[in-house]
Amino acid sequence: MNNIIDTAILGTLVGVVGTGAGGIISILLVRPNRKFLSVLLGITSGLMLSIITFDLLPEALSIGDLWICIVGIILGIILVVFIEDMIPDSKIKNNSLLKTGILVGIGIALHNLPEGLAIGSGFVFRRDLGIKVALVMALHNLPEGIAMGTPLRMAGAKSLKILFLTFISGIPTGLGALIGGILGNVSDIFISLCLSLASGTMLYITCGELIPNAREIYKGRISTIGFVFGFVLGMGILH
Repeated sequence: MNNIIDTAILGTLVGVVGTGAGGIISILLVRPNRKFLSVLLGITSGLMLSIITFDLLPEALSIGDLWICIVGIILGIILVVFIEDMIPDSKIKNNSLLKTGILVGIGIALHNLPEGLAIGSGFVFRRDLGIKVALVMALHNLPEGIAMGTPLRMAGAKSLKILFLTFISGIPTGLGALIGGILGNVSDIFISLCLSLASGTMLYITCGELIPNAREIYKGRISTIGFVFGFVLGMGILH
């Protein structure tokens, strides 16, 4: 039980520190550089795809079977799609920057739940796997904190308010880590399913959000270079 609580605490710290650091960066940057944001998202995308390819799915397959992994991936994607459908459209005409920043924060908070699941289920299977996933998630939360803090700052929100909102948006990561830790302790099948489900959520977020956003922020090839660098960096971290 103590291990599960420790995992939940770590998941909370990962979410809070990651998005909070992004919020701090958004406050410090006078005019956030689009090229910088693009390459940061690219590196994060590469890291996430690397950990899915070389760690999460191989571990899930080693303790489960192919069909368990396929079902887990599909469930993970369905979970993120369901969460996205719950988020109000932040691109409504005449929408204020302040409202946009808050809606982005809601989206980040909801997305952090399945990300915490990846940390919790990873720790149950193998401690070093959980640590690796936690590091990647912390890096992943950094640009999300920037994405949330920047419109808030441009709307004239005070620095303390930006910090508070970006910090609390990372708390659901701890709840997800707690759920992943509890479910993962039930049986090997649950561990395999949790790892696969986490892979599905991460895969959807990476391919459906991070990579397209990285390309849209800056049209050059810098995001692709960042992606390749992140992917190779992930291989180095995992081996």
